[in-house]
Parts: sequence; structure tokens; C-alpha cells
Amino acid sequence: MEEEKKNIESGFRIHNILLIESNFSRIETVEFNNPEIIQNVNIEVAVNVNPENNMISVKQTLHYSQEFNGVEQVMAVISMIGVFEKYGDSPLDLEQFGHVNGAAIIYPYIREHLSNLSAKAGLGLIFLPPVNLTKK
Repeated sequence: MEEEKKNIESGFRIHNILLIESNFSRIETVEFNNPEIIQNVNIEVAVNVNPENNMISVKQTLHYSQEFNGVEQVMAVISMIGVFEKYGDSPLDLEQFGHVNGAAIIYPYIREHLSNLSAKAGLGLIFLPPVNLTKK
């Protein structure tokens, strides 16, 4: 039974997830706990597929800013790249996997990086909202 399971395995392997850009800035005096604070979150996903060796690279970039009274108080640009390999007969298309599953795998790493940066900058933790990447 166990050997039968091994023969039908298919899916995707993570080869690497790498931070490729991290840019963060804040002004000296940042407003906290004001309902007029505006947080802007924009996520870009780029997928590069190499069908000859079943490899997918997914670059995800977060653009984050916090504004108050028209002044950008906090800004971050974070890019990470994930490298994945398809093995077996997975029914998922490589491009589809990259835009949905690959991006969903990378997003928590970006969230964690931004939270760490904001804590080190004395802002407390910035928590990014969950994102439905199937609607992107």
C-alpha cells in the first residue's frame, strides 16, 4: 500500500524562497490609533514558467504605505521570489499554480518581514490583511 502511494505522488516542491528587495522608511512622528489613517496595500505577482524542466519562479512584490492628512508616514516595498518544481502528473497548470498557489505560499513570508521591520522601527506590528489571490 505504501509503495503504491509513492508511485502516484504528484505536486510541487519548493526549491527556495528568497528576499530580493526590502525598502522601508518612516517619518519621525507617526500617528497611531487614528481612524483617519489610510493604509495602502498593493501586491504584484509575476510568474515565469520553464516547461522544459517543470520549473516555476514566482516574484511577489508588496507596496505598502500608511498616510495621515496627506502625508506618507510609513512606506515599504518588499519583493520575494519563490522557485518551485512540478513533479508527477499534477492537474494544475504551471502558470495557474504560480499565480495562485505559489503566490499564496510566498505571501506569509512577506507579511512576516513587514511585521518585523515595523517592530524594529518602533511602530508596533503592522499586520497585513489576508488576500484572496484567486481574484487577482
